[in-house]
Amino acid sequence: MKNYKIILLLFLTMMGQHLTAQTEVKKPKEVFELFFGSFLNNDESTHLKLNDYLRPTVEGKDAFEVDFKGTSESVVKSSAEAFLSAFPKAAANACKKEAEDYFTVLFSNFRNGKLNIKEVKVVPNEYVEGQKIAEITYSVSFKVPANITPEPVADPKKIKADELKKYLLQLTQDFKTADKTVTVDQEFSLYELKEGDKIYYWNGSPDQIVTNLTDFYFDNF
Repeated sequence: MKNYKIILLLFLTMMGQHLTAQTEVKKPKEVFELFFGSFLNNDESTHLKLNDYLRPTVEGKDAFEVDFKGTSESVVKSSAEAFLSAFPKAAANACKKEAEDYFTVLFSNFRNGKLNIKEVKVVPNEYVEGQKIAEITYSVSFKVPANITPEPVADPKKIKADELKKYLLQLTQDFKTADKTVTVDQEFSLYELKEGDKIYYWNGSPDQIVTNLTDFYFDNF
């Protein structure tokens, strides 16, 4: 009888542990792929999946409301305007479309950066007792031109509209046919969130994925 009591106690203990065990809704690697696909690649379907995943942690709302298309168009326009401001007004006005086409391709190459996750380590969060952090080590590869078209004149204020237009068309082609791959290593942290018996991973500053890569990308052409 004593043996039966011991067996029953062990059984109940194991059952209790099973019932209270917390499970990961998604593995950190998969969660980071959702963050990367949303905020660097600007993929709408991935963004929907990320919000669906995080919805239980934000009272059923969307964790990240971002208009990727509108933001992208705004960045292209403002970049083109800043670029053209260095040239004569008449030439700049005549080349607005070509400048926007150039920055569209340039930023498209950036957003199409390829992800390679090298390592995922789950470690204790030294600032929050009982919680963990998933440390992601990864690399990103971009396509850039091996040789980029040089500026046509020494003094940009003296350039003619047809020269500027030709220059922008050549730059656009350089990026469309980018033939060099550059790669950089990065790190990103995902913080554990517990909702009942479920474990989620989250980072409230996903824009750092983009900002950490921007200088590297633009320094390579």
